[in-house]
Amino acid sequence: MTRKNKIGFTFLAPLMVAAILVAGGCQSGDELGPVAKASEASKIRTAFSQGAGGGGVATAAVSSGTGWASLKGKFEFDGDVPTMPPYNVNKDKATCSVSGRAPLQETLLVDEATKGIANVAIYVRNASRVHDSAASPPAARTLFDQEKCVFLSHVFPLTLGQTIEIKNSDPVGHNTNIEGKNGFNQTIPAGQSIDFTPQKEEAVPVAIRCSIHPWMLAYFLPRENGYFAVSNPDGTFEIANVPAGEDLEFQVWHESATGPGHALVLNTPKAKDLKWSKKGRFKIKLAEDETREIKVTVPAASLGG
Repeated sequence: MTRKNKIGFTFLAPLMVAAILVAGGCQSGDELGPVAKASEASKIRTAFSQGAGGGGVATAAVSSGTGWASLKGKFEFDGDVPTMPPYNVNKDKATCSVSGRAPLQETLLVDEATKGIANVAIYVRNASRVHDSAASPPAARTLFDQEKCVFLSHVFPLTLGQTIEIKNSDPVGHNTNIEGKNGFNQTIPAGQSIDFTPQKEEAVPVAIRCSIHPWMLAYFLPRENGYFAVSNPDGTFEIANVPAGEDLEFQVWHESATGPGHALVLNTPKAKDLKWSKKGRFKIKLAEDETREIKVTVPAASLGG
């Protein structure tokens, strides 16, 4: 190719690319944002995130408020308190039983006194700002133990970068298999432990299983920040220091929920006030320094009952 042709190609190539983009119906520059230069790569990566429960792509939150606030509340069961059946313990019965009986399943735990629902995960999907208290993982390791062939933490959230001590307090070996993006699958010998530091966020909790004792089941939720909670045995929860003055979208999940990806879908009057979606999400705006308390009534039908 002659020098003239090289120069001609240099000028024609951008015009050809532009023509292809227009013909292909691409979005405008305003919709796509800046070209992905190296200096802008981190901004572009955070512009999209995977929605929970198959919800597709969601744009990153844009800051519009100031200050911080807290959300607290309670998930309360509307129906007869369910009785959990025992696990199907078919091996290592001397170890995997309590007073000769198999431990009870934890699929739906409802407090008899308060009707509070345990193990409901609630978390902010996208945060425009993150308070220092929620931005960094705790320095101390967090314990994930197994005893009597049961995972002692049934729904287990943590901030990315925090180290988990996966411990086996039983006199028999366990295989700890964490599904999802972090891909942990190792056997923990009797009485031993191993450290594991997750690096990838999950949109919804993923299962933890033991292939040696297949009835063993827990759920793991790693998030980029600490804006999450799992309801206590009495159904209560609190998420502190979230961004105030702007809409926050919360995802709500329970392993027995009938929504997509086990999203908790509600159509009660209170849920309608919160504009609860069919993907188990609601939006709320909190004033600066406000502590908002909500009570969420959950019909038995929403949990497969």
